[in-house]
This record gives sequence, structure tokens and C-alpha cells, in this order.
Amino acid sequence: MKKKHILHLVTKLPDKYNGKFIEFSEQHLPEFQHSYVTLLATNSINEERDLKGADIINLNAFSRWRKMLELAKLFASSKYDLVILHGLFYRGPFLFFLTLFYKFTTIGEKSMWMTWGGDIYYFQNKPNSLSGLINERLRKSLIKQFYFISSLIPEELELLRINYKTNAIQLDNFYPNPIAYTENVLESEREEISSQAESKFSFMLGNSADPQNNHLVMLDALAHLKGSIKIFCVLSYAIVDLEYVEQVKKRGIDLFGDDFIALTEFMRAEDYKLLLSSIDFSCYYHNRQQAMGNIFHFLNMGKTVFIRGDIISFKFLQDRGLVVQDSNDLVDITLDQLALYKRNSIANKDKAKALIENNFSDLSAQKKWRAALRRVFALLKKLN
Repeated sequence: MKKKHILHLVTKLPDKYNGKFIEFSEQHLPEFQHSYVTLLATNSINEERDLKGADIINLNAFSRWRKMLELAKLFASSKYDLVILHGLFYRGPFLFFLTLFYKFTTIGEKSMWMTWGGDIYYFQNKPNSLSGLINERLRKSLIKQFYFISSLIPEELELLRINYKTNAIQLDNFYPNPIAYTENVLESEREEISSQAESKFSFMLGNSADPQNNHLVMLDALAHLKGSIKIFCVLSYAIVDLEYVEQVKKRGIDLFGDDFIALTEFMRAEDYKLLLSSIDFSCYYHNRQQAMGNIFHFLNMGKTVFIRGDIISFKFLQDRGLVVQDSNDLVDITLDQLALYKRNSIANKDKAKALIENNFSDLSAQKKWRAALRRVFALLKKLN
């Protein structure tokens, strides 16, 4: 029997998330044929995957207009049974092109938007400008054309229904984590890290340099613990505002001195995992779902995670039995409370590991993707 052929628009390579997904789909979804379109080349040093066997259609050498033409040809080709857009972060002319193409063709009937998180919340965080308004109008037209939309968190699809009036079929497949959950930190390394960090609690703030991390808010909230904590501030990914990065670094040094460490360089996966194992508390203050991969890693390691209690992902995690704390409480938190949280997280580690293995591992992702794709093709068969 001929395999169903899926065209994936992954936008950029190398990239730790897209690279991991391509590796994952080639290994774990072999019953389908896959082709991957990339529009941009990046200089990621955190991408060490061998993708030689994958069918990658590289358009990054073309001009913007040539990319649109080539992509239109691919979308219109009858050889592909399904088109999956991995993320919807497009703006300006390219978003205009997608909107027109989807509006005046039937491509939407065989398209799935695989959401990333931030692409869902553009309505909430869009620039207060004419371009922001235009992009949002285009998104409202485009999103209505997709027959299938998938999100890790089901409630986010309700947000899309409210804000974009979509009637898309809801799916819940999700991306595998780019860093494996299996613990491979040597015991000797773990003991060395513990001995170095035992005098002060260690915090990791944010998951990128994007201002939506609200690093400044968290630094101010933790200022009353100066001298008793060590801050590792993530500023090495999604750099959209260099002035903001410098502002965060200055505030961190002013408040915490030598106990503030800005992470401004990409790290190899092994080194990053070693760093994670040395952290006591992981803190996020996004006003939306973000950093779920990091959150799962920290919980899997028996760490305490703080995220805002007023976002959808807080309830999503709690409903699945995972314990998270409200980052709004950091401003009043005491060292005794932190010590209690740390003890409880360590005691709860085995339960957290089991929950993550059962719900968010590569095997779980494989099951979700297979179920979603089989459902999609079954429905497409009835539509044709």
C-alpha cells in the first residue's frame, strides 16, 4: 500500500526543536512518507543530529519572492496528502502570501497547524502598531482555513476558537523534547555540583532572551534573598532586543553581584543537562504557555518549578498530577519555604518521573502522533 505523503513546513534548520522532530518522525513514524521544507538557515551550535536520510527541501538560498513561488508549487502539488505547518510565526509579506493562498485555494482542507505555544498568543502580545494590527487581521483570515489544529494543551484550542472563530478539528499530538529525559549525569559530577551549590540556593530564570520572559520582574521579586541565592539567567536564545539583554544583565549584577550569572552562549546538550542538574529552582513569568520542555526536564529531575498561576499551563500541569508553584509568590518567599519546596520536590521525584514518562516521553509523543495522523487521514478520506 502506498504511504501517505506529508509535507512539513519547518521554517528553519538547523534548529534543536525542528531537528529533533525530523529525527523523531523519521524513526518513529515510518508508516508515513515525510518531506520537510526549510526557508531559513541558522547558525545553531546546539544541533548535533544527523538528518542525512531525510527528504529536506531547502529554499533558504532563494529570494523572498522565489521562496513564495516554490512553496506555492509544493502546496499545490497533488503528491502530498497532508501539509503540516510547524508553528505560525510569520509576519508581513510572507504572512500575506499564506493568507491569500489559503483563502483562494482548497489547501486548508488538507492542512494542520502544529502549534508551538507563542504562535497561539500573538493576539495577546502583538506589537501596538499598524503592522501588528495588519498581521493580526491576516492571521484571523488564515487560521480559519485550517481544517486541523493541534496543541499540547487542549484549553489553548478553546482560546483559538474564541479569538479566531476557527472550526478546526482539535488534535493533541505534541513535540518530543529535544533533550532526552534519561538521566546521564555521572554521580561524581553530581556530587561535585552539589558540593559547590549547597551553600546557596540556585535559580534558573527564563528560557530565552525574549522580553516576554519578564526577567526583570523575577530579578526584582528575588532581590530580598540577595546573598542567599545564586541566579542563572537564560539570555542565549531568541534574542530579539539586545538593549533588553543588556538591561537584564545590568539589573542582575546590580542586585546580586557575583551571584548573578548570565547565560549568553548556546550550550551542548550534555553541558546544558549537567547545568540543569545543579539548579534547585526553575522560574518563569511568561503571560502564556512557554518553556514546557524545560519544565518537564526540571520536574523529571526532582526540581521545584515556578510559573504564573494565572496561565493555562499552570492548571494543565496540576490536572496531570505534576506539582508546580506560583511565581507570583516569589516576592514574599522565605528561605525556609524554599528549603521545604526543595525537600518536597525531591520526595516527589519518582512520581513526577513516572507521570512525565507516561504522558510526555518520546514514546507518548509517538502514540499521539500516530493516533492524530490516522484520524486526520480517515477524515480526509471521507471528505474526498
